[in-house]
Amino acid sequence: MTFQIALSVILALLMLVGLPAVLIGSAIAHFRGRGSDRQGSGGISAGIGAAMRELDRVITRPSVEHQVETERRTLIREDDNGEDK
Repeated sequence: MTFQIALSVILALLMLVGLPAVLIGSAIAHFRGRGSDRQGSGGISAGIGAAMRELDRVITRPSVEHQVETERRTLIREDDNGEDK
């Protein structure tokens, strides 16, 4: 058995056995206890507040149209030669 085949077999076993074990362990750790009791979690109201702040940031950011208008002014039309008719 070559080294490449042995390494492939070991990686396959890790993917088939190790990855589900890690996923199940993280799910158990996540659902154990209340969310507001976990460190770094502020509960549902903190999540709603963070989402509102993010929406406010996205809405107040200037759009692409505004940036293009300030970079390139509106072109003068052909009939605008500066004379009054």
